[in-house]
Amino acid sequence: MIFLAITKYYKYIMTSIYRWVIGLILILVASLTISAQNGYKIKISIDGYIDSTLLLTSYFGDKIKLVDTAYSNKPGEFTFIGSKTLPGGIYMAVSPQKKKLFEFIISSEQDFTLSTDTSNYAMNMKVKGSKDNKVFYNYLRYNEKKYQQSIKLKAEIDSLDNLSVNTLSLVANRDSLNNETIQYKLDLIEKYNGSFVAALLNSMRDIEIPDSISSSSDSTLAFKYYKRHFWDNMDLSDSSLLRTPVYMRKFKQYFEQVVVFNPDSVIVEIDRVISSSRPSQEVVSYLVWYFISEYQNPKFMGFDKVFVHLVDEYFSKEEIANSTASILNSLQERADKIRPILLGKDAPQLLLIDSLGGLVSFREITNEYTIIFFWDSECGICGKEIIELQKLRELSDYDIEVYSVNVNSDLEKWKVAVNEKNVPGINVNGTRSATKDFHDLYDIYGTPVIYVLNKEKQIIAKRIGANKIIEFIDNYEIQSLSE
Repeated sequence: MIFLAITKYYKYIMTSIYRWVIGLILILVASLTISAQNGYKIKISIDGYIDSTLLLTSYFGDKIKLVDTAYSNKPGEFTFIGSKTLPGGIYMAVSPQKKKLFEFIISSEQDFTLSTDTSNYAMNMKVKGSKDNKVFYNYLRYNEKKYQQSIKLKAEIDSLDNLSVNTLSLVANRDSLNNETIQYKLDLIEKYNGSFVAALLNSMRDIEIPDSISSSSDSTLAFKYYKRHFWDNMDLSDSSLLRTPVYMRKFKQYFEQVVVFNPDSVIVEIDRVISSSRPSQEVVSYLVWYFISEYQNPKFMGFDKVFVHLVDEYFSKEEIANSTASILNSLQERADKIRPILLGKDAPQLLLIDSLGGLVSFREITNEYTIIFFWDSECGICGKEIIELQKLRELSDYDIEVYSVNVNSDLEKWKVAVNEKNVPGINVNGTRSATKDFHDLYDIYGTPVIYVLNKEKQIIAKRIGANKIIEFIDNYEIQSLSE
């Protein structure tokens, strides 16, 4: 009896353990299924592809990012798999030699198969499990077909007399072909409204200027309309579009061809596009970093004002991705150094010794224009600038004086160099000062450096070549008259 009781109890315990283990396995399977649903699984089959490795990359603004790497189990067969979903955008299959093979779309569907061959990756593509990619490749095939027809028509037109009846007919056919292509794209945008493909195609559309504006006698109306509506077809807050070549192409077009070329206008437009990019913190962070890289060491004079604005209005006020405390501190220190010497600011005071040991300030100069010239007696390029400054004083009709600041601490060598090189203007030595270090005040980290001041001792030009000063003052005076 006792044995039977123990046996029944043992069976009960084992049955309970078995049920618990089965339950645990089912839970694990379910969790793995959920994990797979939240991740990505992209199968790619390329007939004729001989490499055993395939790279998955994506656009990211004006950069290309490596996302994943797959290795083939058999020739041409690859699977990219991950536990986290990929952000939407245009991705690329890339060979180990960094050659782009073809592009495809990542959207909400992230478990799909692409099959093609090396003879023509895009035109021979077959898609399973991704509606967006089916539409995308149908669009590419349609475009290629129309493009080839267009090339043929152009060749026929070029071979005929411009005024022949046949030519006019062919031109009409070409125009009709272009209209068909445009309409096809518009139909896709409408049919698949809300999809990534529709957003992508819409972002590629040009702004159409109404006939009433384009035919107006006021030529500025068309430009104003174009600028005002430039972003109508593109959602700047859509981070998926950031992972396409369209996003930064349009940005560069806007800032290089549409925005008025001066720091204040650029600042206004930067604020405008960043505001339109919210609430996507990813896009905002990308744009802030992009503009910082453009204007930290600007190519054109005066645009360091944009850098200071970016630091003050964004890095110092909100969380920007990939900015650590040390990076933020470096940016703020740089902005603090540049801020006092932006164009239009009063030039920081310098009280330096002259060759007789007396303290002299450039503020004592009463001429219409003052040139502060930082130079080194051992600097070869400085010698060339000295010659140009000599010509400037001798030949220019403008009322100009030069405040020549030597940066070398060897006073005797400085005095000899002044005489030998015939350095123009008031000569002082920057290393003997009653004011703050000129390096910090004027951001001097090399020579030669030239600042141009107006009569009020405001900075109107900086880091300009001596041979460009007259041309600059000519323009400055014209601009002053117009104001």
